[in-house]
Amino acid sequence: LEQNSDMRRLRGKQQNFFNSYDVENACSLEGLLSIPVDDGDEANPDYMVDAIKTCLADVYQEAHEGDAPAWKQLEDLLVKTDQIKSASLDGDSPVQSEGDLVNFQRKILPLDALDLSMKLFQEQKLLNAAGKKKQKLIVCATLVDKVPNLGGLARTAEIFAAQKLVVPDLFVKRLDSFKSISASANDWIDMEECKEEDLLNWLHKMKKQMYTIIGLEQTSSSKCITKMDFPEKTVLLLGKEKEGIPVEFLAAVDHCIEIPQLGIIRSLNVHVTGAIAIWKYTEQMMQRNNRIS
Repeated sequence: LEQNSDMRRLRGKQQNFFNSYDVENACSLEGLLSIPVDDGDEANPDYMVDAIKTCLADVYQEAHEGDAPAWKQLEDLLVKTDQIKSASLDGDSPVQSEGDLVNFQRKILPLDALDLSMKLFQEQKLLNAAGKKKQKLIVCATLVDKVPNLGGLARTAEIFAAQKLVVPDLFVKRLDSFKSISASANDWIDMEECKEEDLLNWLHKMKKQMYTIIGLEQTSSSKCITKMDFPEKTVLLLGKEKEGIPVEFLAAVDHCIEIPQLGIIRSLNVHVTGAIAIWKYTEQMMQRNNRIS
């Protein structure tokens, strides 16, 4: 069996699977709830899993603040509220009961607490680790397979507060070469996995979410990047290191842009190209915000 070519090929596929399989994550609540159920969607998105965990921790802490049953706590709170109102009518102290009532309602209505936690978590997801508002820019590097380029793109995308970076395999985050080049950017930027065979469906899903797909590719109809007016919701699609963007994906692209060149070399490195486009998008968004303010 060791010499059989079919068995060697099978063992190779199994080895690739187990190298990328994270047992601890797959057996956790987040791993179980994030199992994909169809082509593009998940059973539960990651942000919901995090919100549920945060909410459950809050509810547990609140539930153990007092040993008295809920009816007794409510009775004591109502008595205290009447006392505060009476004192406020006499001019002794202001009424401060609304906040107490809201806090108590959160204790006896965990579903309301979950909804509140979900809203708070969604607001936090709009900010990056530095507290800056994320741009509505998604950098899609599914077609990029060289680790140094992915590491450089992760670093650039994090610096300019991109919404997320899409990579062909999330296993790349564990590689030392990626960590070194990205300068730990993978710890601060959202990363999503999308295989090349799933890319077309993913692009159409982004278009349904009102994103404009902009491909960095030299074609007969490509527009110079200096003349491109970037929409706020943009997916920046990067091509393969040598071949560029395959024809089957160009059909889903709304605009193709290219960077003017003055030298002999035909094309730039894909990371450098992506970095220039990310900055050009950021520059336009900053100028628009300055005009508004």
